[in-house]
Amino acid sequence: MKSKRVITLVILYLLALIICVVSVFPLLWSILTSLKTATDVYSMPIHIIPRPIVLENYISVLRDNDMMQMFLNTVIVAVMSTVVSTVVSVLASYGFSRFKFPGNKALFGSILFSRLLPQVTLLIPFYIILTRLSLMNTKGGLVLIYLIVDMPITIWMLKGYIDTLPHEIEEAARVDGCGYYGILFKIVVPILAPAISAVAMFAFILSWNQFLFPLVFTKDTASRTISVGLAFFIDNAGVKWGPLMAASVLMSIPPIIVFSFAQKYIVRGLSEGAVKG
Repeated sequence: MKSKRVITLVILYLLALIICVVSVFPLLWSILTSLKTATDVYSMPIHIIPRPIVLENYISVLRDNDMMQMFLNTVIVAVMSTVVSTVVSVLASYGFSRFKFPGNKALFGSILFSRLLPQVTLLIPFYIILTRLSLMNTKGGLVLIYLIVDMPITIWMLKGYIDTLPHEIEEAARVDGCGYYGILFKIVVPILAPAISAVAMFAFILSWNQFLFPLVFTKDTASRTISVGLAFFIDNAGVKWGPLMAASVLMSIPPIIVFSFAQKYIVRGLSEGAVKG
């Protein structure tokens, strides 16, 4: 029995190691490529370690005003959509969880169903909406689209978490004269802090990585995001692998930092939000 257990543990550790290597390898390869010269990138045989190590690719990206503008656009759009979607999701999820009204389940199901639609099917409706609102090629238009795309999943996550909270706490506060808004912001929100943090970080990462909508609904660097900007390292002369990898690494830093700080909250929010609802 002991030998079987040892063999099982060895297999599990090997599988975990393989998964880690497969997951980390693309990022590691991007970092190494970003430190190579243009000649070294295409050298044969392939040099895994750059010879020599250079920072020219990072310098060229950081000196590119268009790339920095698109990076700033990404930060603005991701932060704005995260803040608004989190606030609205708290209110909506509490309403769906605590108030039973005609069509409650049908409305909640329709919201969740909208998240299951392929993004490409939403392009024409979004185009019509943004055109009529005069929000084409604007950061405000992107924020509106991100809200529509992100809020169904954030509402679902928070509702599942709220469903697990005991009603007795709110009933005791109501007996003491606390209204619905007081119960929500003074009792429920503090208890929901880990889940709200998880939802906010999840919404931020979703917004940061959006590519299709910024590609279709923006036309210049004034409103384009960095994910679209990466595509401009591919031209008729080929792929500029060094600057492309450098920009990709720089683009990955904010989500990695955010996820590193909020990892435990994201896992907790996902697990507890899936208990009900």
